[in-house]
Amino acid sequence: MLRVVMVAVVLLVVAMRGEAATYHVDGARGEDARDGRSLKTAWRTLAKANAELRPGDTCVVRGGKYPEGVIAPVRSGTEKARITYAAYEKEKAELGGGDAGSVVLLADRSYVTVRGFTIRPVKVHDWVVQMSGAKSQHNRIERCDISDPEGYAPVVIFGGSYNTVIECRLHDTGHGEEGSGDCIVLNGGAHHNTIRGNKLFNGCHSQALIMNGAHHNTLVDNELYATKRDWAGAGFNLVLGADSNVMARNRIHDLGYITDQKCAIQIDTAGNTIRDNVIYKCGAFGISPQSYAYGGKRQVAEGNLIEGNTVRDCGRQGLMFVSKRDCISRNNRIVKNVITGAPADWYGANAWIMVFDTYHLNEPATPGEWFGNVFEGNVFFHAKAGEKDMVLYNHRGKAVTWSLPQLEKLYPKTFRGNREVKPQFANPGRGDFRVKGQ
Repeated sequence: MLRVVMVAVVLLVVAMRGEAATYHVDGARGEDARDGRSLKTAWRTLAKANAELRPGDTCVVRGGKYPEGVIAPVRSGTEKARITYAAYEKEKAELGGGDAGSVVLLADRSYVTVRGFTIRPVKVHDWVVQMSGAKSQHNRIERCDISDPEGYAPVVIFGGSYNTVIECRLHDTGHGEEGSGDCIVLNGGAHHNTIRGNKLFNGCHSQALIMNGAHHNTLVDNELYATKRDWAGAGFNLVLGADSNVMARNRIHDLGYITDQKCAIQIDTAGNTIRDNVIYKCGAFGISPQSYAYGGKRQVAEGNLIEGNTVRDCGRQGLMFVSKRDCISRNNRIVKNVITGAPADWYGANAWIMVFDTYHLNEPATPGEWFGNVFEGNVFFHAKAGEKDMVLYNHRGKAVTWSLPQLEKLYPKTFRGNREVKPQFANPGRGDFRVKGQ
């Protein structure tokens, strides 16, 4: 008898908790007083869904504009029972956010999925999609189209971890000014997040900014570009202690035109892996390890691996090493890259393929001080083999240039097995830079 009673109690508890449910929001025909369980009894607002959804629940949002629409669940999902917000299949649900600080706010929320929305803030928002706080973990932003022309960042992960942004379009941010607008920002120690398969474009400052101790994040298989030059900021910016991140198999092009200083990939930090990226038609630098002080904080590009990348047709240099004051770009490995193209002259001079700049160091350096950086197995090609101006060393004395064979002979510990060979790309006119025969 006791066993029967216990089973009954268990069944009653399960019934009280309820099973995972699917709810519906219809901004045109719904009413929040209904139960939300079907299209005919849909809720009207996302605010109702935010208050009601529990672990395992899904909210399906019908097409239409929701100018006040904000996704901000009052509770988290769990590892085995996520909370999901999804646009109704083949319908465009556009969220505006009203006067809220963010249109998607996952502050200290975990295991929430947001899928398939168009997000266009109706007013200026600094962070359109925000995953912030140490408890913001394991969230997923999938197949969303997010822009903020008058704001600063479509997606920000601040301190969060193990979140994923996948197959989204993040674009048009920074109101046409060089100093603002990043399509995605990893900040405040954000770690172990994955940014994969997205299109990041028209970010005036950069397409992806990794900063302030963000570490062990992975950004792979993304495309970074601009459709208009006055919105063409940098590609990846790694600054202020953003160490041990991975940027791999990304395609970066048509960027770096807002100023002549923008890089496809700028690395001011340590222990990062930059591998198998394709960079072409960028206005300034391709890949640039830089070391300097910013706001009183030292930044040193140290111990990074730059491997297997293709850099072609950059307006200035394919590789640009910078060291300033007491900050030295050192102990980086540059391995098996293809750095090529014949860029336009820079201020009437040869644009070179690589510049090693020590001009602003406190303690003067002399040509041949490579600070532990190693260049091994790369292909460098500018206009012709044996070109004497292939590499420039800029210091306080007269600048020095070398051909690649000269460097291999003079500095065998630094330059190993590099070649001057004009690579035959599969179809460069269509952006296919696979090298024939490899």
